Amino acid sequence: MLSEQTSIHFTRISRYERGESKPKTDAVTKLAKALDTTVDFLMNGTTGDLAENAELEKEIISRFKLVQGLPSEEKRTVLSLLDAFIAKGQIRELLGA
Repeated sequence: MLSEQTSIHFTRISRYERGESKPKTDAVTKLAKALDTTVDFLMNGTTGDLAENAELEKEIISRFKLVQGLPSEEKRTVLSLLDAFIAKGQIRELLGA
């Protein structure tokens, strides 16, 4: 049950659902975690956005969890590779390529 997963009373969750009350930051964080989504999605997203991106996000998150278990030097290597790919994409975007 969502109220048990979040330690938020079920009547409060019901008020959120009906739009009678707005959750505070800590409640939104707990809800996002329990619902396996992001705070950003809960605040701004749509069901279509989540369905479209969910598989990729889960894949990326699971990979990052594995990276956390690597030795420090290997983590730095992974981060360097990510930085390189991100920079490459930004350069392409700037050049209009």
